[in-house]
Amino acid sequence: MSAKASTEGPTLDLLIIAYGSSENDPNNDSRFTGENQRRVEVQLAPRIPAELAGNMRRMQSWARDKVHATVLDIKHSQRWHCEFCDKLARESQTDIASWLHLTPPKMVVYVHLVCNTVKGPCAARAKMLSQQMAAMNGGPPPRSGDAAREMMGDVVFPAAASCTKCEAEESIPLNLSRCARCKLARYCSVACQKEDWARHKVTCKAVQDVKWVWK
Repeated sequence: MSAKASTEGPTLDLLIIAYGSSENDPNNDSRFTGENQRRVEVQLAPRIPAELAGNMRRMQSWARDKVHATVLDIKHSQRWHCEFCDKLARESQTDIASWLHLTPPKMVVYVHLVCNTVKGPCAARAKMLSQQMAAMNGGPPPRSGDAAREMMGDVVFPAAASCTKCEAEESIPLNLSRCARCKLARYCSVACQKEDWARHKVTCKAVQDVKWVWK
């Protein structure tokens, strides 16, 4: 057995589905109808480190870190507007369902790209979705809000429509280039793409398939 094989465990069957809207979508519930709700479905297959095998708590923590790293690329993958209104999407709420005891281990993640996750009607709707998912999965109700996020107050986060690396507001109207392999991360310049490669390559390698519903 090679040294590499001995450090790698099973592959995680990881599906991340991100929801949002486009600038010209009707600002009513018609945007949620049927199978055409705007979204991207990203299938990934990261390898779980062998030393985590059998330790559900550590596997859960490792998987959540993978999700957190991938959500950055998904957030900047499109000119996303808020899932619930016509403002630019700037924050994301993540809801996770996991079955790490299965063979292979499985995790499904729902990402709601919104204008604000803490206050306002869009935050309330996102919270309601979290409560519904928790009820379906038999888990505890979600917390009233992330304490660290709430302490930030009225901070304005970078727009999802901006460059993955620099996240500059000036990059929003530009025709951003997209990573040729994963078709997710977008950049305003070759320099930004090169500077972000050390971080992005981990996610890029794990991406197996990307399906857009963007009509």
